[in-house]
Formats: sequence, structure tokens, C-alpha cells
Amino acid sequence: MNGEFNQFADEHVIPAAVRRSGNVVLDELITNLINYGFDDDVEHCIEVRIELSNQRLVITISDDGNPFNPFEYDPPDTTLSIEIRRIGGLGVHMVRNMMDEVSYNRQAGRNHVTLVKYLEPRGQR
Repeated sequence: MNGEFNQFADEHVIPAAVRRSGNVVLDELITNLINYGFDDDVEHCIEVRIELSNQRLVITISDDGNPFNPFEYDPPDTTLSIEIRRIGGLGVHMVRNMMDEVSYNRQAGRNHVTLVKYLEPRGQR
């Protein structure tokens, strides 16, 4: 997936920092989806749509996996030591912090995660 994303970023002159963020969030969310989203041996389809509109990079990940909203849980308490902190949630916490907007919805038996990253700071648009 990163190859396609990097090609899109090249074609649309996406800034390097935004490109890095896009690669990290795609890696994190798709890896989690593959590892935890399917509990059968059936072939599944994960669709990724990347758009650039009004200085906003919009990434939408859609899948037919188990219903799961990665953003419904409270972020992990990063002030706690790693030994006592609950396991999980750091990747999604990172996604939330790297993107400007994140959302989830479930429609027609599919999960839809939408990520938005502004190419210009909000005050400059």
C-alpha cells in the first residue's frame, strides 16, 4: 500500500511530513485490520481511497471485517510506566495525533475509517 500512497504523494506534491504521517497511519491501521479484523478463513477485501481536495489529504479505509471502531476507546495513559499501562491502543493514539481528523462509521456491513490531514495549517487556509 505504501508504494501506491507514495506514488500519489509524488504526483500531487504532498509535503514530506504529511507523506510520513500517511505512511505510518496506513501501516498501523491496515496491519491492525489484518491481524484483528477477520476471524474466519474467507477471502476479504480492504479498499483504500486517497484523495486530495481543498488542501486536505483524505484517506478512507473500508473493509468487510468485524464491526470495530478504533476511535471509541480512550487513549492510553502515556504518563504511566510501560509495566503498568494496559496493552494496546498506542497505535491508534498515534494515528489520532498524526491526523487532523479521524472518524469511523459502519454502513452496509462494512467498516469505514476516514482520516484527514491538512496540507496547510488551519489558520493559513
